Amino acid sequence: MTAKWVILEIIAVIAGAVLGTLVSGFAAWLFAGVGFTTALFSLSDYVLALVTVALFALLYARLPGTPAALASLALGILLPTVIDRFAFDQPLGWLALILVNLVFAVAALSAYRFVHANAAVRQVAGRAADR
Repeated sequence: MTAKWVILEIIAVIAGAVLGTLVSGFAAWLFAGVGFTTALFSLSDYVLALVTVALFALLYARLPGTPAALASLALGILLPTVIDRFAFDQPLGWLALILVNLVFAVAALSAYRFVHANAAVRQVAGRAADR
């Protein structure tokens, strides 16, 4: 792993965590009746998102593409749901938590993969241009 790849991974994890948290917080505020500042500016949600998306990176490093995407999606739904319910004492019901975390998982995984896809395309184009 080169330093460039590590920096790319850090950027992808941060982008996925922040975007996923913002989108899911907005969905929780809009559809579940959670307070606006609670939904969008909770530090615990951002820390949980960073840990979850870092686990996405670990799954993508260890598994092939499709199994990594499915495992990341499942992890992005289940881990935040269980931690929100039991550790953060979230007042939402199970169904609302699962739906909000589904929104998180899709948004975070999409942002994470978008950063990688964009960087991979630039890297391939740069190598092709050097020939």
